[in-house]
Amino acid sequence: MSRLFSHSASLWRLYAALIAAGGIVAHLASEFAAMGRAADDILFSSRHLYLAVGAALLAFVVVREVLGLWRAASSGRDLKRLLRVSLERLPFGGRGLAFFALTGALQFGIGLATEIGEGCPFCGHDIVAGVLGALLTVVLIALAGRAIARRLPSIGAAVARILLAPKPAIGDYRFEAGEAPTTSNPILRCPQLFSRPPPLLQP
Repeated sequence: MSRLFSHSASLWRLYAALIAAGGIVAHLASEFAAMGRAADDILFSSRHLYLAVGAALLAFVVVREVLGLWRAASSGRDLKRLLRVSLERLPFGGRGLAFFALTGALQFGIGLATEIGEGCPFCGHDIVAGVLGALLTVVLIALAGRAIARRLPSIGAAVARILLAPKPAIGDYRFEAGEAPTTSNPILRCPQLFSRPPPLLQP
């Protein structure tokens, strides 16, 4: 089992998996855009069984790649560096309009190719709406991916700080008998009042 999750750190396989996943989303979006409520009948039908299997495999690949990147880093700072270097090795350096246009075009092409491959169920409806639905979907995915890619090193470092932060021991919160907690604020610090009994409540 450990061999399934041991590999060289890279974003290429993760990038390819996300492209394929975006193609599946574009496929479903095109059907609902063209067919409307009629797409409900084929959403969970045997016609889409290969999409379900593909989505499960892609989810496994994404988890495997994320864990591989995490294990390849020795610290949070190293994970941030690793993510930045891996992004630069993607097409067009993993940034810019050309990179996200390429990503969207691949997702759009995969979505329409799978539609034709399964018999193009939305072709008997509004084809223009189906194509526009798929195109709008990949544009939204590209915009979300652009925002995430720009903050990916920072997100990775923040997650690393949360997961690797040392947990305080239980004894750190204990006070010795007879001691009272003190504060550095001179306004709140009144040690002479700690030995004084509380005032009686007056009606």
